[in-house]
Amino acid sequence: MILSKFSQRITVQSGFTLIEMMIVIAVIGILAAIATTGYQIRVKQAQLTSIYQELSHFKLPYQILMNEGAGVTGFSPDGLNMPETTNYCQFGVTAPKINAITPDAVVCHIQNLNYLANQSLSLDRSADGSWQCTPSAGIPKAYLPQACQ
Repeated sequence: MILSKFSQRITVQSGFTLIEMMIVIAVIGILAAIATTGYQIRVKQAQLTSIYQELSHFKLPYQILMNEGAGVTGFSPDGLNMPETTNYCQFGVTAPKINAITPDAVVCHIQNLNYLANQSLSLDRSADGSWQCTPSAGIPKAYLPQACQ
């Protein structure tokens, strides 16, 4: 009889303890912090890739002007039939040097990106017609597109 009285009073509780809930919340917080940091890096990489693609659009018009023998005044964003500014860039164009590398043949002075204030990304043209992407020193290598590293 005594055994039956005790068995009637025992109730089974289910659910999570406060400690278990706190551990789950801490793990979710750590995962969110890691994901947010990774996301921010990917956004910055995408922005710089977009800038590089905008610069790359200048290559063909630049070469066409060279082949046509355009003077120094033809080498401008307007002369290349390209916009002078976009969301991220204010463009500059340098006339080619004959049989030498042309540094900053096409340059993007980066704007509207606080983490890249006063920075630039440029395409240098070599004498053989190949192009080299050159970032300014303040742009972290982790954000650069593969062609600029």
